[in-house]
Amino acid sequence: MKENPIAKFQISDTFNITGKGILFTGFVLDGTISLGNYIEFNFLGKILRRKIIGIGGVSSHQLSKINTSLLVESTNEKEIEELKNWKPKNTITLIYLKND
Repeated sequence: MKENPIAKFQISDTFNITGKGILFTGFVLDGTISLGNYIEFNFLGKILRRKIIGIGGVSSHQLSKINTSLLVESTNEKEIEELKNWKPKNTITLIYLKND
């Protein structure tokens, strides 16, 4: 049985953090995200699930939203390069407590 998501995150952009992984920037739409949670997203027709290894936030001009960055573990350099060049167009993702 698949577990229920604990949060929703909107990915606005992606960046490569050399030697660490990929950074997703965007907004938490619902719930709370913590280190060690997993983000699940549709990337080029595949559902990927990756561990969140870093979280940062910056206030934005929209008082109700905090621009949030999630540092996500990647499986290899090819995946990091593909994700870095991805244009997510405000993709809505789900956040889970653990990986199945």
